Amino acid sequence: MSGACPYGDLFEHIDRGNVECLNGSPEHPVSNIFPTSDSGATGNYLESDADEELLLTIPFRQNCKVYSLEFTAPNDGRKPNNVKIYINAANLSFEDCEGVPPVQEVDLDWTPAGDAQKAVVLTRFVKFQSVNSIHLYVTSNTEDSPTTCLSGLTILGAANGDQFKWNPKQG
Repeated sequence: MSGACPYGDLFEHIDRGNVECLNGSPEHPVSNIFPTSDSGATGNYLESDADEELLLTIPFRQNCKVYSLEFTAPNDGRKPNNVKIYINAANLSFEDCEGVPPVQEVDLDWTPAGDAQKAVVLTRFVKFQSVNSIHLYVTSNTEDSPTTCLSGLTILGAANGDQFKWNPKQG
């Protein structure tokens, strides 16, 4: 990716009280992938429970434009491989994901980032202009490990109405 991203972190626009994860381990819940005062502490990650699949539902408090997703994971075989991205769905289940085509599907391309690995997904931006919720269905991990693990997720974009405001003094 060349040049600076014109968009910011949408963390403040996430309705954190309603974030959900199907098949998440109770010992390593979805809340661990978002910033906190002790972010980065050992053991601070989301892990799947029964198998490698995860289904994250991340609602926003207002409609947003989503430019990219930045995944962070441990440097081992538990990092996600294939991710199907859905938007604006109500009560999405694993069965729904099997029967409905995603808005975008990607195989993550991981690169070293210190002790971890990072993968950046640029969205098909025209399809992500008015997003009130984003759903990430992790179908597999990189080495057929029994569980999948994520240590961070950053969603870059802009809340609708927050970007490109015309200022008559600037032209």
